[in-house]
Amino acid sequence: MIGAHAETALVLVGTYGAAAVFVVFALEGALVGKVLPARTLFVAAVVAAGVEAAAVAPVFVAAVAGATVGQSAVFAAVRRFDADPTSLPLVPVGEARIDGAARWLDRWGLPAVAASNAVPGTRGWLALPSASASSVSAPRFAAASLLGSAAYAGALLAIGLAVALGVESAVGLVGADLVAAL
Repeated sequence: MIGAHAETALVLVGTYGAAAVFVVFALEGALVGKVLPARTLFVAAVVAAGVEAAAVAPVFVAAVAGATVGQSAVFAAVRRFDADPTSLPLVPVGEARIDGAARWLDRWGLPAVAASNAVPGTRGWLALPSASASSVSAPRFAAASLLGSAAYAGALLAIGLAVALGVESAVGLVGADLVAAL
């Protein structure tokens, strides 16, 4: 049985395609919490698209662009308006996380932004201390965010393609008529 999140993800992908992936990744990048698990939605979109490069490329681009737009929005809000997104109940980032992210940024600079974006669980959290640091420009932050998000989406793409290939193989083994009957 498919879980409720995965089922909702499949419905969103079937209805809105890559636009759904863009919105969910933008919300994740903006630290707004998880409306839907972004990883589930991405893999579901890849499986729905199949294994053709032309079909999965929009999903990949939508995820990377969405995450970059969301993180850049947080960066700009903190920098321009001195906003504190952690004061919102939707943003699940505590002070300890912000302090740890600031230490990463102090030690490694912008490569830490790219590296943290490539790792599930730390994605986007360096937007807050990056915006507070006066030496980090918005375009440089966006470029680092984009690189890390591309690495993350690339790993998810590999998982999604493996699942899609498995589904295609299973359909080939048992026959399309049997799968349709299920």
